[in-house]
Amino acid sequence: MSLPLRSIHYFVEVARCESFSLAAERLHVSQSAVSHQVALLEGYLGDDLFVRRGRKILLTAVGENYFNEVAGAINAIEGATANVRQYDTRQVKLAVHGSLAVKWLIPALDEFRQRYPNVELTLQMLTQDGNFDTQWADCFITTQPPGMGYQRYHLYDETLKPYCSKALWAEAHRLESAGDLIQYPLLSAISAFASGEPGTDWQRWFKKANLRLPVSARVHHFSHLLLAAEAAKYGQGIALLNEFMTTEQEREESLFELPFHSIQTDDSFYFVYPSSTAKSPGLESLGDWLVALCRTRH
Repeated sequence: MSLPLRSIHYFVEVARCESFSLAAERLHVSQSAVSHQVALLEGYLGDDLFVRRGRKILLTAVGENYFNEVAGAINAIEGATANVRQYDTRQVKLAVHGSLAVKWLIPALDEFRQRYPNVELTLQMLTQDGNFDTQWADCFITTQPPGMGYQRYHLYDETLKPYCSKALWAEAHRLESAGDLIQYPLLSAISAFASGEPGTDWQRWFKKANLRLPVSARVHHFSHLLLAAEAAKYGQGIALLNEFMTTEQEREESLFELPFHSIQTDDSFYFVYPSSTAKSPGLESLGDWLVALCRTRH
Protein backbone atom coordinates (compact mmCIF):
# COMPACT_ATOMS: atom_id res chain seq x y z
CA MET A 1 0.00 0.00 0.00
CA SER A 2 1.37 3.42 -1.02
CA LEU A 3 1.70 6.30 1.44
CA PRO A 4 -1.86 7.68 1.99
CA LEU A 5 -1.12 11.40 1.50
CA ARG A 6 -4.78 12.41 1.52
CA SER A 7 -5.30 10.59 4.78
CA ILE A 8 -2.37 12.46 6.33
CA HIS A 9 -3.86 15.78 5.21
CA TYR A 10 -7.25 14.88 6.71
CA PHE A 11 -5.60 13.69 9.93
CA VAL A 12 -3.77 17.02 10.35
CA GLU A 13 -7.01 18.96 9.87
CA VAL A 14 -8.82 16.86 12.49
CA ALA A 15 -5.93 17.36 14.92
CA ARG A 16 -5.95 21.12 14.34
CA CYS A 17 -9.71 21.40 14.84
CA GLU A 18 -10.04 18.69 17.50
CA SER A 19 -13.22 17.79 15.63
CA PHE A 20 -14.15 15.56 12.68
CA SER A 21 -17.12 17.75 11.77
CA LEU A 22 -15.13 21.02 11.78
CA ALA A 23 -12.36 19.40 9.74
CA ALA A 24 -14.96 18.23 7.23
CA GLU A 25 -16.27 21.80 6.88
CA ARG A 26 -12.78 23.16 6.25
CA LEU A 27 -12.00 20.40 3.76
CA HIS A 28 -15.40 20.77 2.06
CA VAL A 29 -16.13 17.06 2.34
CA SER A 30 -18.48 14.92 4.40
CA GLN A 31 -17.69 13.90 7.97
CA SER A 32 -17.83 10.25 6.94
CA ALA A 33 -15.15 10.92 4.30
CA VAL A 34 -12.89 12.38 6.97
CA SER A 35 -13.52 9.45 9.32
CA HIS A 36 -12.80 7.02 6.48
CA GLN A 37 -9.46 8.67 5.64
CA VAL A 38 -8.35 8.75 9.28
CA ALA A 39 -9.27 5.07 9.64
CA LEU A 40 -7.18 4.28 6.54
CA LEU A 41 -4.20 6.09 8.06
CA GLU A 42 -4.62 4.29 11.40
CA GLY A 43 -4.70 0.99 9.52
CA TYR A 44 -1.58 1.95 7.58
CA LEU A 45 0.29 2.94 10.76
CA GLY A 46 -1.11 0.15 12.91
CA ASP A 47 -1.99 2.51 15.78
CA ASP A 48 -4.95 4.56 16.99
CA LEU A 49 -4.40 8.29 16.46
CA PHE A 50 -7.43 9.68 18.31
CA VAL A 51 -9.43 8.83 21.41
CA ARG A 52 -12.85 10.16 22.41
CA ARG A 53 -13.42 11.79 25.81
CA GLY A 54 -17.11 12.59 25.90
CA ARG A 55 -17.67 15.00 23.02
CA LYS A 56 -13.98 15.80 22.69
CA ILE A 57 -11.58 14.24 20.21
CA LEU A 58 -8.07 13.99 21.64
CA LEU A 59 -4.81 12.82 20.13
CA THR A 60 -3.29 9.65 21.52
CA ALA A 61 0.39 9.72 22.44
CA VAL A 62 1.19 8.16 19.06
CA GLY A 63 -1.11 10.64 17.33
CA GLU A 64 0.49 13.63 19.03
CA ASN A 65 4.00 12.51 18.09
CA TYR A 66 2.92 11.86 14.51
CA PHE A 67 1.16 15.24 14.26
CA ASN A 68 4.28 17.07 15.48
CA GLU A 69 6.29 15.33 12.77
CA VAL A 70 3.96 15.81 9.79
CA ALA A 71 2.21 19.15 10.53
CA GLY A 72 5.27 21.16 9.51
CA ALA A 73 5.33 19.45 6.12
CA ILE A 74 1.63 20.14 5.57
CA ASN A 75 2.17 23.79 6.55
CA ALA A 76 5.03 24.03 4.07
CA ILE A 77 2.88 22.59 1.26
CA GLU A 78 0.00 24.96 2.11
CA GLY A 79 2.34 27.95 2.28
CA ALA A 80 4.02 27.13 -1.03
CA THR A 81 0.63 26.66 -2.67
CA ALA A 82 -0.63 29.96 -1.28
CA ASN A 83 2.42 31.75 -2.69
CA VAL A 84 1.81 30.33 -6.16
CA ARG A 85 -1.90 31.22 -6.04
CA GLN A 86 -1.46 34.79 -4.83
CA TYR A 87 1.48 35.50 -7.20
CA ASP A 88 2.50 38.57 -5.21
CA THR A 89 3.98 37.66 -1.81
CA ARG A 90 3.54 41.29 -0.73
CA GLN A 91 -0.14 40.60 -0.16
CA VAL A 92 -0.35 39.73 3.54
CA LYS A 93 -3.31 38.60 5.65
CA LEU A 94 -2.72 39.02 9.40
CA ALA A 95 -4.97 37.29 11.96
CA VAL A 96 -5.16 39.19 15.26
CA HIS A 97 -7.53 39.45 18.23
CA GLY A 98 -10.13 42.15 17.62
CA SER A 99 -9.42 44.03 20.85
CA LEU A 100 -5.68 44.20 20.11
CA ALA A 101 -6.34 45.31 16.55
CA VAL A 102 -8.78 48.07 17.53
CA LYS A 103 -6.80 49.55 20.42
CA TRP A 104 -3.20 49.08 19.26
CA LEU A 105 -2.70 48.00 15.66
CA ILE A 106 -5.26 49.91 13.61
CA PRO A 107 -4.28 53.36 15.00
CA ALA A 108 -0.71 52.70 13.77
CA LEU A 109 -1.52 51.25 10.34
CA ASP A 110 -1.04 54.53 8.47
CA GLU A 111 2.61 54.51 9.51
CA PHE A 112 3.04 50.95 8.20
CA ARG A 113 1.41 51.78 4.86
CA GLN A 114 3.55 54.86 4.44
CA ARG A 115 6.75 52.91 5.15
CA TYR A 116 5.76 49.87 3.07
CA PRO A 117 3.42 51.12 0.32
CA ASN A 118 3.90 47.95 -1.73
CA VAL A 119 2.64 45.64 1.04
CA GLU A 120 -1.11 45.13 0.89
CA LEU A 121 -2.06 44.27 4.48
CA THR A 122 -5.45 42.77 5.32
CA LEU A 123 -6.56 42.18 8.92
CA GLN A 124 -8.51 39.05 9.87
CA MET A 125 -10.30 38.57 13.19
CA LEU A 126 -8.59 35.88 15.27
CA THR A 127 -11.34 34.04 17.14
CA GLN A 128 -9.38 31.05 18.47
CA ASP A 129 -5.80 31.57 19.62
CA GLY A 130 -3.58 28.68 18.61
CA ASN A 131 -5.53 27.84 15.45
CA PHE A 132 -3.07 28.58 12.63
CA ASP A 133 -5.20 28.08 9.54
CA THR A 134 -2.85 29.09 6.73
CA GLN A 135 -5.70 28.88 4.22
CA TRP A 136 -7.34 31.79 6.04
CA ALA A 137 -4.37 33.96 7.07
CA ASP A 138 -0.68 34.20 6.20
CA CYS A 139 0.51 35.21 9.67
CA PHE A 140 -0.78 35.52 13.21
CA ILE A 141 -0.36 37.46 16.45
CA THR A 142 -0.71 34.85 19.17
CA THR A 143 0.04 33.95 22.77
CA GLN A 144 0.45 30.29 21.78
CA PRO A 145 3.31 30.14 19.24
CA PRO A 146 3.78 26.80 17.43
CA GLY A 147 6.80 24.79 18.42
CA MET A 148 7.94 23.76 14.94
CA GLY A 149 7.67 24.92 11.35
CA TYR A 150 7.09 28.63 12.06
CA GLN A 151 9.13 31.82 12.17
CA ARG A 152 8.59 33.61 15.48
CA TYR A 153 9.02 37.25 16.55
CA HIS A 154 8.63 38.08 20.24
CA LEU A 155 6.49 41.21 20.56
CA TYR A 156 5.87 41.84 24.26
CA ASP A 157 5.17 40.30 27.66
CA GLU A 158 1.80 41.42 28.92
CA THR A 159 1.99 43.80 31.90
CA LEU A 160 -0.93 45.22 33.87
CA LYS A 161 -0.80 48.70 35.37
CA PRO A 162 -3.44 50.51 37.43
CA TYR A 163 -5.45 53.13 35.53
CA CYS A 164 -8.44 55.31 36.33
CA SER A 165 -10.18 58.25 34.70
CA LYS A 166 -8.52 61.63 34.99
CA ALA A 167 -11.64 62.88 36.78
CA LEU A 168 -11.34 60.13 39.38
CA TRP A 169 -7.64 60.81 39.85
CA ALA A 170 -8.40 64.49 40.49
CA GLU A 171 -10.45 63.25 43.43
CA ALA A 172 -8.05 60.47 44.51
CA HIS A 173 -4.65 62.09 43.89
CA ARG A 174 -3.78 61.94 47.58
CA LEU A 175 -3.47 58.15 47.48
CA GLU A 176 -0.11 57.40 49.06
CA SER A 177 0.13 53.59 49.18
CA ALA A 178 -1.19 50.50 47.41
CA GLY A 179 -3.55 49.79 50.29
CA ASP A 180 -5.28 53.14 49.77
CA LEU A 181 -6.76 51.95 46.47
CA ILE A 182 -9.52 49.99 48.23
CA GLN A 183 -11.21 53.30 48.93
CA TYR A 184 -12.45 53.09 45.33
CA PRO A 185 -14.14 50.38 43.24
CA LEU A 186 -11.66 47.95 41.67
CA LEU A 187 -12.48 46.88 38.11
CA SER A 188 -11.37 43.29 37.49
CA ALA A 189 -10.99 41.54 34.11
CA ILE A 190 -11.51 37.77 34.33
CA SER A 191 -9.59 37.23 31.06
CA ALA A 192 -6.37 38.78 32.43
CA PHE A 193 -5.10 35.43 33.72
CA ALA A 194 -5.42 31.92 32.34
CA SER A 195 -7.05 30.68 35.55
CA GLY A 196 -10.15 32.70 34.73
CA GLU A 197 -10.89 33.15 38.44
CA PRO A 198 -12.71 36.43 39.23
CA GLY A 199 -10.48 38.96 40.95
CA THR A 200 -7.20 37.17 40.22
CA ASP A 201 -5.67 40.31 38.72
CA TRP A 202 -6.23 42.43 41.83
CA GLN A 203 -5.31 39.60 44.19
CA ARG A 204 -1.92 39.28 42.48
CA TRP A 205 -1.45 43.04 42.41
CA PHE A 206 -2.01 43.37 46.17
CA LYS A 207 0.14 40.28 46.84
CA LYS A 208 3.08 41.94 45.08
CA ALA A 209 2.72 44.79 47.59
CA ASN A 210 2.73 42.20 50.43
CA LEU A 211 -0.94 42.89 51.05
CA ARG A 212 -4.13 40.86 50.82
CA LEU A 213 -7.14 42.01 48.86
CA PRO A 214 -9.66 42.76 51.64
CA VAL A 215 -12.96 40.91 51.56
CA SER A 216 -14.63 44.29 52.00
CA ALA A 217 -13.11 45.65 48.76
CA ARG A 218 -15.65 46.68 46.12
CA VAL A 219 -14.65 44.59 43.10
CA HIS A 220 -16.63 44.84 39.87
CA HIS A 221 -16.02 42.00 37.40
CA PHE A 222 -15.75 42.13 33.60
CA SER A 223 -15.06 39.34 31.11
CA HIS A 224 -12.35 41.23 29.21
CA LEU A 225 -9.75 43.95 29.70
CA LEU A 226 -11.43 45.99 26.99
CA LEU A 227 -14.62 46.25 29.05
CA ALA A 228 -12.73 47.11 32.24
CA ALA A 229 -10.88 49.84 30.33
CA GLU A 230 -14.15 51.38 29.16
CA ALA A 231 -15.53 51.34 32.69
CA ALA A 232 -12.36 53.02 33.95
CA LYS A 233 -12.68 55.74 31.30
CA TYR A 234 -16.14 56.57 32.61
CA GLY A 235 -14.89 56.96 36.17
CA GLN A 236 -16.40 53.75 37.52
CA GLY A 237 -13.24 52.68 39.37
CA ILE A 238 -9.61 51.62 39.01
CA ALA A 239 -8.63 48.94 36.49
CA LEU A 240 -5.48 46.92 35.88
CA LEU A 241 -4.91 47.37 32.18
CA ASN A 242 -2.54 46.19 29.50
CA GLU A 243 -1.39 49.41 27.81
CA PHE A 244 -1.79 47.71 24.43
CA MET A 245 -5.54 47.68 25.15
CA THR A 246 -5.63 51.49 25.37
CA THR A 247 -4.97 54.04 22.64
CA GLU A 248 -2.56 56.95 22.90
CA GLN A 249 -5.52 59.31 22.64
CA GLU A 250 -7.28 57.61 25.56
CA ARG A 251 -4.16 57.90 27.71
CA GLU A 252 -3.81 61.58 26.84
CA GLU A 253 -7.45 62.56 27.25
CA SER A 254 -9.31 60.06 29.42
CA LEU A 255 -7.10 57.67 31.40
CA PHE A 256 -4.47 58.27 34.06
CA GLU A 257 -1.77 55.73 34.97
CA LEU A 258 -1.55 55.61 38.76
CA PRO A 259 1.97 55.88 40.23
CA PHE A 260 2.03 52.36 41.67
CA HIS A 261 3.61 49.03 40.73
CA SER A 262 2.70 46.80 37.80
CA ILE A 263 2.35 43.01 37.46
CA GLN A 264 2.95 40.59 34.60
CA THR A 265 0.31 38.16 33.39
CA ASP A 266 1.09 34.66 32.09
CA ASP A 267 0.88 35.80 28.44
CA SER A 268 3.52 36.84 25.93
CA PHE A 269 2.56 37.89 22.42
CA TYR A 270 4.30 36.69 19.25
CA PHE A 271 4.09 37.34 15.53
CA VAL A 272 4.36 34.01 13.67
CA TYR A 273 4.16 32.67 10.13
CA PRO A 274 5.11 29.38 8.43
CA SER A 275 8.84 28.90 7.82
CA SER A 276 8.02 27.92 4.25
CA THR A 277 7.13 31.57 3.55
CA ALA A 278 10.12 33.03 5.39
CA LYS A 279 11.48 34.69 2.25
CA SER A 280 8.32 36.72 1.71
CA PRO A 281 9.32 40.41 1.77
CA GLY A 282 5.87 41.40 3.00
CA LEU A 283 6.00 39.10 6.03
CA GLU A 284 9.54 40.11 6.95
CA SER A 285 8.64 43.81 6.69
CA LEU A 286 5.56 43.33 8.84
CA GLY A 287 7.46 41.37 11.49
CA ASP A 288 10.22 43.97 11.76
CA TRP A 289 7.69 46.79 11.95
CA LEU A 290 5.61 45.08 14.67
CA VAL A 291 8.69 44.51 16.82
CA ALA A 292 9.69 48.18 16.45
CA LEU A 293 6.13 49.29 17.21
CA CYS A 294 6.10 47.30 20.46
CA ARG A 295 9.40 48.83 21.54
CA THR A 296 7.85 52.31 21.40
CA ARG A 297 5.48 51.24 24.18
CA HIS A 298 8.32 50.39 26.59
